[in-house]
Amino acid sequence: MSKPWRSRGGKGRRAGLTIPRLGVGLVAGALAVAATTAPARASNPAAIGARRTAVVEAVEKAQPAVVNISSEKKAASSSRWPFSPEENQRPRVNGMGTGVIVDGRGYILTNHHVVDKVQGIQVQLLDGATYPARVLQVDQVLDLALIKIEPASTLPAITIGASSDLMVGEPVIAIGNAFGYENTVSVGIVGALHRDVTLSDDQVYRNLIQTDASINPGNSGGPLLNIDGEMIGINVAVRAGAQGIGFALPVDEVKRAAADMLSTRRLAATWHGLVAAETVRGDQHMVVAADVQRGGPGEAAGLRPGDELIRIGGMPVANALDVERAFLDARPGVPSQVVVRRGGAETTVALDVRPLPRGVNVAAPGPDDPVWDSLGIKTAAVPSEDVVGVNPKLRGGLLVQAVSPGSPAAAAALQPGDILVGMNVGDRNWETIRPDHIIHVLTQPEAVQTDSALLYVIRRNSLQQRRISLADPRVRNFIAQ
Repeated sequence: MSKPWRSRGGKGRRAGLTIPRLGVGLVAGALAVAATTAPARASNPAAIGARRTAVVEAVEKAQPAVVNISSEKKAASSSRWPFSPEENQRPRVNGMGTGVIVDGRGYILTNHHVVDKVQGIQVQLLDGATYPARVLQVDQVLDLALIKIEPASTLPAITIGASSDLMVGEPVIAIGNAFGYENTVSVGIVGALHRDVTLSDDQVYRNLIQTDASINPGNSGGPLLNIDGEMIGINVAVRAGAQGIGFALPVDEVKRAAADMLSTRRLAATWHGLVAAETVRGDQHMVVAADVQRGGPGEAAGLRPGDELIRIGGMPVANALDVERAFLDARPGVPSQVVVRRGGAETTVALDVRPLPRGVNVAAPGPDDPVWDSLGIKTAAVPSEDVVGVNPKLRGGLLVQAVSPGSPAAAAALQPGDILVGMNVGDRNWETIRPDHIIHVLTQPEAVQTDSALLYVIRRNSLQQRRISLADPRVRNFIAQ
């Protein structure tokens, strides 16, 4: 018996996630058209004003921050070797979903299942502009992913509300790429709160918002809005076979996960030493420094637990996510001005972020690292789950954490974030699942007899090739040992 839950968006079929492919037929001529037509008439401004409801205004406010996401996934093949010519000829299956812009620099939040095990992610904005996207961070438990595009100009970000004060029966609005129909709007109410849904053995959702606003394939990752146009949830699933039963992740949980994924620790390898939290004092919502880490930059700046955070580096702080957004471009040696309210009075302090403390920054090469010394890359093993979206036969790979300037790896245009999954030297191919696999390849006779090797690298969810020199003296010295 099939499971009754379907998640709405993503990339074809996976355990418990079913996204039908689109087939749309339009039938014309079914209705007889009258020979006469009504005369054209000018719009009545007063009538238009009466039709401008709160729903219209909420959609106008939020829609520019909603994006359409499309992707591809290769069909299965019978070839064992993941780098064979047959693998490059596999047909592709299209997928779709929705996302919301949470920062104008191109940071977008969507569901993890929308971008899981896919390649060629494309993001389309409301004005039709399309950009390639890369996955930065994921939260598989909550089913969220942070992706990034490089826009030509600053983008409008969604206004984030709260889900803690939602009321059963209040109106809500969903926007998404429903069945591939871009920017589709549907309206409903909150049908229930705190629903738990088991989608599959691997995906269980907790504390969901239930709504009867129409949610369809392609809506996943899109916003559920309140009547003020604020995002109060991320649409995630519907009840298969039912009508008007959809679910969304509550935005209060989404904010916490998004703040972690967008944190300066994860994306910029810097440390500000603040733990922000949202609270209500009286009838006022505010963001406070719930903790100021001992010995951290925040403490050095003079911040104290309980300080209300008003503005950081010119960015107003409305939620915990804004704290990470404000520090994201901060660099050590260039302090950010932080405006706080303490004891009813505002004060400004200068907070200088620092590189992550020793032992936290995993990109630093260790002593006697032969791969770093010869090729100029620092690597760490990643599981098969991180690479099977590009090819299901891949069994793992090596994340490139750092590239040494002037090294063979730098000359081959390798970048931090690349995943090395294989090497070819001469007529032989090897998978690279552990760091010692690279050493094994470099010690083979073929490496002595040739001046270069072909690297198979995953970048931006697609498999690419890079040619690396083995003629460099550092590589030759290592091979000769």
